[in-house]
Amino acid sequence: MQIRPAEFTDHGSIDILLKTAFSGPDEARLVVSLRAAQADALELVAEADGVVQGMVLFSPVTLKPDLGEAIFGLGLAPLAVLPAVQNRGIGGALVEAGLGFMRPLGAPFCVLLGDPAYYRRFGFQPARAQNLHWDNDLNDQHGDAFQYLSLAPEKIGSLSGVASYHAAFSALE
Repeated sequence: MQIRPAEFTDHGSIDILLKTAFSGPDEARLVVSLRAAQADALELVAEADGVVQGMVLFSPVTLKPDLGEAIFGLGLAPLAVLPAVQNRGIGGALVEAGLGFMRPLGAPFCVLLGDPAYYRRFGFQPARAQNLHWDNDLNDQHGDAFQYLSLAPEKIGSLSGVASYHAAFSALE
């Protein structure tokens, strides 16, 4: 398996992958919208034998802290693996590769909405424990599923405030 940046020629395969891995077209539409807005900070694919088996996308997120100026970080979404090859480490390899690529570029944090048991292995923690909230869920209805990872604690210290994904995510609601 090779993990590499997604190319234009992968877009059709990624669209099929997303529509296969998720129950509806929302994630596929989200990726198209993020690309059109040039808000796909990093898009990686996992390829084996010429077939795109998984993908991950990172996009910009704005954190408005309780005090101070806005901080720009990343949101991880979506992460998808073809159902036929799930539970083989492809998703984990994509997350690790993406975070490894973004750390040296200076991204201070990453947030996501996902299964805490899965993402804990990468260092993600429930965001509400740090008084960090998602602007579309200020009542914390998603509980521990909204998570964060500090990529550069020396730059931002503790996170506290409200995080906003790119506007393309609003179309999913």
